[in-house]
Amino acid sequence: MKNIVELDAGDMQILRVLHTVPGLREEEAIIIKITGEINLYSSQHIKEFIETLLKEGKNIFFIELSEVTYIDSSGLGVFLGIHSKIYKSGGGIHLCSPSTKVNYVLELTKLRGLLNVFSSLEDAFEAVAKK
Repeated sequence: MKNIVELDAGDMQILRVLHTVPGLREEEAIIIKITGEINLYSSQHIKEFIETLLKEGKNIFFIELSEVTYIDSSGLGVFLGIHSKIYKSGGGIHLCSPSTKVNYVLELTKLRGLLNVFSSLEDAFEAVAKK
């Protein structure tokens, strides 16, 4: 990994990992690792963070969620909103390695079918490279 930029928002931390994604141009894709809780407060930080990256020209996001301990509807809403905003332009959000709790919420809300969810970053890279 080249570089890590951090944003700390209370019980949540965002690590923006600047790393080359196989099969994609560096300027269009980004890996984001989120740790802690994704709730009403922290989801606003995630939204602002991703919107800043959109302005930089990024439109393919790999969001690593293995260390997320909690997610509520506001967090899911941010992922859905940004995904629908950029999907038509060929971009998208790829949720990777969801923790057991996040996976449970995705199953319960039936959002696994609407969002791109992968068991690992490598699986997500492979799926995007095939497109």
